Amino acid sequence: MLDNGIISHAKFVNYVIQEKISTCRDHETTTKIYGLMRKDPNGGDNYQRQKEALFTIGRLIREGQVEAYSYNELKFERAKGRIRNPEFNALNGCQIRICNPAIERSRFLKTANFSDFIAKGGKKDKKDQVALGDANQIAFCTFLCSLNKSAVKIILLNAELLHLTQFEIESLNEINWFQFICKRFVPESYPDAFHLWTAERNALDAFLTLEKTLQNKVSNIRRERKCPIKINTQVLRPLDLLEKFGIDRPDPIPIELEQFYRIF
Repeated sequence: MLDNGIISHAKFVNYVIQEKISTCRDHETTTKIYGLMRKDPNGGDNYQRQKEALFTIGRLIREGQVEAYSYNELKFERAKGRIRNPEFNALNGCQIRICNPAIERSRFLKTANFSDFIAKGGKKDKKDQVALGDANQIAFCTFLCSLNKSAVKIILLNAELLHLTQFEIESLNEINWFQFICKRFVPESYPDAFHLWTAERNALDAFLTLEKTLQNKVSNIRRERKCPIKINTQVLRPLDLLEKFGIDRPDPIPIELEQFYRIF
């Protein structure tokens, strides 16, 4: 499963406009030239290498050596972003399959506030003064964490009324897995725990992310003595995944820094 950071950072260029001034008989004419330029490196050397490895991962997906997945909660997060251009995109041409969420949020939390529904519900949304309610991602995860055995039993008795799928019923029967993970997270990170749970429920081999936080948290949980759950899905960064394939030299980046690429 691909974290949204993977998809957003797969875009390595920005659209730019350059102006060309030409003179004819003492008359100046300005022509706009549309093109692309590579984004400046950021986040440190290791973080940049992780991003650049996405070109190799994109190739592995296109060759069918890796199956890439996303799901609706990740798509909602992307709904707030800009449309991404395909030129020099590391994942251009990659098939990204859609899997089922562990539990569909709209089964329990409904709202007419679209901004709330696609919001994470965390610090950034509050800073941006998004009109938050009780249907955003963090609110949903908090609701799931509040369910005790009695509440889950009542929900399961009303499964048909709630239009729960068999997949969701099985998730609710194993909700202690998600709750255990969340106890080791702050609410701001609950959506990451839900992404991991969804990957786990779909029996996906790995959750691919650029960030260290989730990877470190999962490593710590696995080291806990008498840990009551098993985490089968690995949390990997791009270079970790390439290492699994025995690749120690990622593909070269097909775009140079400070080079203007004219598109028309």
